[in-house]
Formats: sequence, C-alpha cells, structure tokens
Amino acid sequence: MKMTTFSRRLGATVIVLVAMAVAFITAMTLTHVSVPSALRVTQPSPSISTTATLVSPPVLTAKKMSLVAPPVAVPVIVQIPSIHVSSHLLSVGMTAAHAMAAPEGGANSPYWADTFWYRGGSLPGAVGTATIAGHIDNRYGSYAVFGHLSQLVRGDFIYLHFTRTGLTERFVVTASHAYTLAQTKTKAVLDLIYGTGPPAGKPATRSADGLAHLSLISCTGTWDYALGTHNERLVVSAVRIS
Repeated sequence: MKMTTFSRRLGATVIVLVAMAVAFITAMTLTHVSVPSALRVTQPSPSISTTATLVSPPVLTAKKMSLVAPPVAVPVIVQIPSIHVSSHLLSVGMTAAHAMAAPEGGANSPYWADTFWYRGGSLPGAVGTATIAGHIDNRYGSYAVFGHLSQLVRGDFIYLHFTRTGLTERFVVTASHAYTLAQTKTKAVLDLIYGTGPPAGKPATRSADGLAHLSLISCTGTWDYALGTHNERLVVSAVRIS
C-alpha cells in the first residue's frame, strides 16, 4: 500500500516535470521562430543624408532675376561622395560673352570651392536639364571643387541637398565625356549641357524623356596660354532616381 502511494506520487511528479519541460521548449521555439525572408526588415546602411523625391523643386531665386545679375547663394549643398565633394551652390547667369558665368576672384576666393548653377536652365530635380559647373583648379594650381570630376564613372551618385526643406535629390551618373572648345559651341553639345531651351535663347524646357537630368561641367585638357583657359570641357551627365 505504501509502495502504491509512493508510485502514484512519483508518477504525478514526473508528469508535472514533463509538462513543464514541454511548455518551456514550446516557448523557446515560438520565441526563436524563423521569419520568412519576405517579411524580414533589414536596417538600411547609413548614407550621407536622407533622400526623398521632390515632386516640385523649390524656387531657388526670384523668377524674374536677370541673367546678368551677380552670383547669389542658394540653399543647396552639392555632395559627390566618390570624389569627396561637399560644396555650396551659387546661382549664376551669363557673362558679357553670352557664356555661363563661373566666378573666380583672388587666390583666397571662396569661389574655388563653390559650385555654380545656371539659373537660366531647369531647377535641379525638375523635369529638364539643370547645369552645375565648378573649377578644376585655383590660381595656385591646386585642385578646386571639381578637380577630380574626371574620376566619376557610370553609377556614381550625386546628391543635391535642399537645406531649407531637409530633403535630398539623388542622381546617378550615366556618362562622362570631354569636348573641345569648338565642340562645346555645337548645338548637340549645348543641348546636352543646358537642355534644348537656353541654347536657343528660350526658357528651360521639359526633357523629351520626362526625366530630370543634371549636367556637371568643368575645364579639362591642357592650359591654352593664348586663350587663357583649358582647351577642353568635361561634361558629366546624370539622371535623377527615386
């Protein structure tokens, strides 16, 4: 009789322990259940800034601002990580020779580190062609803001950060080509750099493909002492991506 009671108690204890073990294993299994790959959330890698597509880029200068007016700072930072560029953007017009202005100044001028947006063209990020220039070197012969522009290759990223809104337009490089000074005066190259409107003396026009294009320009080639400038121009083409 004592043996039977002991056996029953032992059996009950074993059942309780087994039930607890099963409950523990079940809880652990549910806690560590694998998540289907389609449902996994991956933490994005850090980038230089948060990107967002601007449906309508903000106006950067007065709508009727003269193309012969001096440079005006606009609330945009140009960032090109692959060549370590982070530059303030200035709005510029034309020179007396009807060329896009590119201010220089003295040896210690901040213009060597600035980039220049042609305000007669499209707004950066708008459907059309926005044009941004920068110097290749300064008066000391040291690299300026676009000194390494030739190193950009297809697939490199360009960011235009609008400081007032905190948003950033993202572009990807599609092509890079050097043109002689004579070639830069042809309609084909002018349309590539500025879009079809400005070279014809007209306002900026929407691009035929419905995309927002960006042209980066700088001097390249060798120095021509007779002309007082380099003998070629480098044009890097990019398109906005979402």
